[in-house]
Amino acid sequence: MVGDSWSHIGEAPFDAYLRGKLDQAVDVLSARGAEVVITTAPYFRRGLRPDGGLYPEDEPERVDHYNSIVRGVAARHPGRVAVVDLGARLTPDGFTRVVDDTTVRAEDGVHLSPEGGRWLAPWLLAQLVQLVG
Repeated sequence: MVGDSWSHIGEAPFDAYLRGKLDQAVDVLSARGAEVVITTAPYFRRGLRPDGGLYPEDEPERVDHYNSIVRGVAARHPGRVAVVDLGARLTPDGFTRVVDDTTVRAEDGVHLSPEGGRWLAPWLLAQLVQLVG
């Protein structure tokens, strides 16, 4: 709910709300000089609707739109926000459960598998170390 209406990502009221919340988080987290890291989202696949289509929250266009908002927030806060492209790492060619011969996603299509966590950790740590300098 945004105000008194239902809204979702890709609609102006929700996008403005989301940008505002992300800006607020950046302001709070960087208030004492810390740099904030925001990750992009990977594609999700919770399952298919009874008609075989994707649920709205799993549509790649929505994820792409969210990631665009994240990048826009970072661009409005130069020197305070960095973006780590987790989405590209976990879903390089669209939704997949397997990357580099590793099952990276759990059966729910959202969370990392234990193997995926072990696969992702060195890469993610290297990204953070690179940002710290």
